[in-house]
Amino acid sequence: MVVRRSERKRRGQRGSAIIEAALVTPVFFMLIFGIMEFGMALRNYLAVSNATTEGARSASVLGRDREADFFVLQSIADGIEAMGLENVDYVVVFEADKINGAVPDACRTSSVDGLCNRYTRSDFFLALEDAVGNSTGNWGCGAAAVDRYWCPIDNTNNPGGRLAALADPPDFIGVHIQATHSYITGFFGSSVSLTNTKIIRVEPERLN
Repeated sequence: MVVRRSERKRRGQRGSAIIEAALVTPVFFMLIFGIMEFGMALRNYLAVSNATTEGARSASVLGRDREADFFVLQSIADGIEAMGLENVDYVVVFEADKINGAVPDACRTSSVDGLCNRYTRSDFFLALEDAVGNSTGNWGCGAAAVDRYWCPIDNTNNPGGRLAALADPPDFIGVHIQATHSYITGFFGSSVSLTNTKIIRVEPERLN
């Protein structure tokens, strides 16, 4: 009798352990997958943030350079390398009237005359010059250029010196990026959009 009771007790303990494992295991894996997914999403968000900052700095330094947006996209491509350029949905370079401004809603879907240039992934691969050094017409605000809607030469950077800059300060320029982070496990959905906006004042042009 004692032996049978002991066997029944062991069987009961094994059954309890199986039930506990069945309850705990899904929670454990959800926790592990959650940490992994959050870590990957955070890494990609930081890549987007870094790329936006690099693009805004380039836009500020280049100021009224007619080909500024081409170099802005190159800076963004370098900054987002950790995530991959293939995950970029679009980039907007826009006129920002204040430091805490946001990208205009209309610019999220298309370029707007006098306000912004919206670029897609394919625009990153548009050459500035051909094999012999001639302009391709893709950039420089020409009639067919992708940056023609809001030409960088429309920026105010006050080349008249410090007093002129105080009276009419340089413009603010904004860079906005939207990219897609794809989840690996699918437990939290298929993907999520990552966005970041940086606004910075155009650097005044220095007189020689």
